[in-house]
Amino acid sequence: MKKNAVSTILLCALLLASCGGGTSADTTTGGDSSADTANAYNDDLPADLDLQGQEVGISVGNYANAYFTDLYSETETGNRLDDAVYAVRKEVEERLNVKLAYTSEDFKWEGIPTYKSKIIGNIMADDDSIDLVIGLSNFAGSVSDDQYFTNLADTPYIDLDKPWYIKSITENMPTDYIYFTAGSFALTNIKYNFGMFFNDTLMKTMNINEDLYALVDEGKWTLDAMNRLIANTYIDLNGDTAASPEDQYGLAFGGMTYALGFMPALEVNMFVKEGNRYNFTYDNDRAVSAVQKLCEIVHENSNVYPAKQNNDASHAAGVGGTFISKIFIEGRSVFTCDTLANAPAILGDIKFDYGLLPYPKWDEAQKNYQSRLQRSGYALIPVSADIEPASAVLEALGSASHRRLVPEYCEVTLKTRYAQDDNVSRMYDLILSNIVYDPGEIFSDLIGTPSAEFYLAVFQNDPNWASRIASKTETLQNQMDSIVNAG
Repeated sequence: MKKNAVSTILLCALLLASCGGGTSADTTTGGDSSADTANAYNDDLPADLDLQGQEVGISVGNYANAYFTDLYSETETGNRLDDAVYAVRKEVEERLNVKLAYTSEDFKWEGIPTYKSKIIGNIMADDDSIDLVIGLSNFAGSVSDDQYFTNLADTPYIDLDKPWYIKSITENMPTDYIYFTAGSFALTNIKYNFGMFFNDTLMKTMNINEDLYALVDEGKWTLDAMNRLIANTYIDLNGDTAASPEDQYGLAFGGMTYALGFMPALEVNMFVKEGNRYNFTYDNDRAVSAVQKLCEIVHENSNVYPAKQNNDASHAAGVGGTFISKIFIEGRSVFTCDTLANAPAILGDIKFDYGLLPYPKWDEAQKNYQSRLQRSGYALIPVSADIEPASAVLEALGSASHRRLVPEYCEVTLKTRYAQDDNVSRMYDLILSNIVYDPGEIFSDLIGTPSAEFYLAVFQNDPNWASRIASKTETLQNQMDSIVNAG
């Protein structure tokens, strides 16, 4: 980018550290004050790094108007989240003596190919006005290693082992050339996590006295435990002798795609990377058993109200074209599956005490609770960019967002203080710190989004998973082999 002079100061205040991974930094320790100042940002950028007023261009792929406002706020507005987004930008600009120039590329689903072609065209024309690309697409269908985008692992300032990057992406790339990442630098990657909300008041009314947080802490929050808790919860409140939106349930889905959260939660993987190969595992015993079990839970009793989108009686609009369960927000369901992005709509006017949990594990032997994103915000650095300032800015954005946006989003949307002795806050951290990416999701643009088969099987009540996926196995494996060979 062109350079211009801007007056700057370096932020020196010690900031609240985010507790990614379930720990929080001690901001009260004594010792060398210079060391305290150097570590205030929790990153390894040089304390004297000065970009001398350079302008760094950030092109935002603003799919469905869902990205730009999560990354940019022109001024402080009094809205806490907007002000946090603004504070992140100002911190980075003042800390690095840099000017961040954001532009928005607006498009809908049908406009994705045109958007990607435009960005690639700019890079091929050696357009240096774009130093960072952030948005919906990781450009998996447009790249061949180093042709268009820089290896982030080989830049001066980016440390992909830091907690503000999602490590699962790096681990599942076909080679050591990491041309995109996702993480806390985009609010999208904080709020579009799957989670389960529960109605604590209704549980007490029904004499369900289980301590759900203790179940999670002890590793006992499993699919069977969830099924046990929703048993015998259905009540025909309107007396029409049929399951209807006016009745009471144990679990009500906000939308069909929220069943996708069960894939990582139950360790159902489309592909597993082994060495330099992606092995197709979407047809293994775990996948077969998980689909059978979910079909049984959703369809073989009246305790679950399945997703019925575009049904005004049971569902309301969420953010970005999603849906939320009216049954839950009106107090007639113990649990609902949704995303944290919909928390403001879900919790806005509820008249009951609520709680938050990760999706359940398959069994107690499974090591981790795992989550996934419904929508990702990827970052890439074009080969035509000025790599040094671009990498410094991305690292600083990740660090600042991790410290500022993660706690602020928790407090604003979940209406609870961000602290380690608060259960909702702890579960929020647990969900964010266990995001995993399946290779089949990373490269879904190239292989036709096979994850959709999972939620369709569940809501179409098709428990015969082995036969459903068999016809796709060879094609999907060949497609992933081609990705590795192309790298």
